[in-house]
Amino acid sequence: MGVGATEGGLRRRMPLRRVGGGVATGASGLGGRAMRYYRLWIYTCNTALLAGALAFCGAAARTVLFDFRRSLVPSLTLYQPSFLYAYLALATQGGALQLLGCLAALRLSEKLLNAYWLLLLVLLFGDVVLGAFWAFKFERICQELKPTLRIRFQQEYGSSSELTAMWDRLQEEDSCCGVSGPSEFNSSLRWEIPPSCCVEPPPVNSTKCSKTHTSGCDERLLAYLKATASILAILGYCVLAFLKLCFLGILRYEIREMIQKIRILRTELELTNANGAVPGAIRAESAESERESLLVRPESAALLSSPPTQTKNPNGNNNYEMREYRSHENI
Repeated sequence: MGVGATEGGLRRRMPLRRVGGGVATGASGLGGRAMRYYRLWIYTCNTALLAGALAFCGAAARTVLFDFRRSLVPSLTLYQPSFLYAYLALATQGGALQLLGCLAALRLSEKLLNAYWLLLLVLLFGDVVLGAFWAFKFERICQELKPTLRIRFQQEYGSSSELTAMWDRLQEEDSCCGVSGPSEFNSSLRWEIPPSCCVEPPPVNSTKCSKTHTSGCDERLLAYLKATASILAILGYCVLAFLKLCFLGILRYEIREMIQKIRILRTELELTNANGAVPGAIRAESAESERESLLVRPESAALLSSPPTQTKNPNGNNNYEMREYRSHENI
């Protein structure tokens, strides 16, 4: 065979072996085993935060939104700015934050991962500010509860059917009477002691109570406010805020490491697309690629196709010349 045929045969490059289907495997490897650990962390954080947010929403709905006693406290309106922020924060923690974290983990996006961490930090900062605000406001509400209740009671009881129904329900369910006691009714000529203040229902033909509740309803409302504040503070700070603080520290390290690995894998994937092999095959076949590059060179092909030649011994050539010179002298 000639040198051209041999060179042509050697010029046919052998295709690089691909592991598991070439570039597609490299793309899937970007989100494969190397990222399962980090994704699991994000999914765990999302699940814990979602459970905490749902528990807080359930407790707040039961003790604040759907409890009629809240309507008797003038300072606890549902449309004040602090409550509006709480609605937005709970809606974010109850779905939007989890959606952002899952998308960031699935798509392996640096921007989404950083946005997820920053959103978690903003929510924690908002919890601290809101908690400090309500710590001061709650003390003020407790101090002003009795005078504001007395003013509202004197102005609206008997004239407002809504307030009258709620106050009678409070007196009946919480075993109290008036704002500070039955004296609220005895000192006024407008009202008689209502049946809701009676320890036992009055006789059929009488509207007067034989025995009334002695404690005032302001104490019951104050106890309700303190119990509600304790439940929400435990769920809001000891659960939600603590989880956010822990996850911020852990996820900051995990997300930083995850972003570094994403960059490394993307760099290898770009090399894969350029060379036509997956990153694992590039490392495993570097020696074979070097050998093939040598085989492709024309001078290497010529050397490989030429027959082997015997090496000459320089000492043997010198001895042959000396023998020839001596024979000429003898002649």
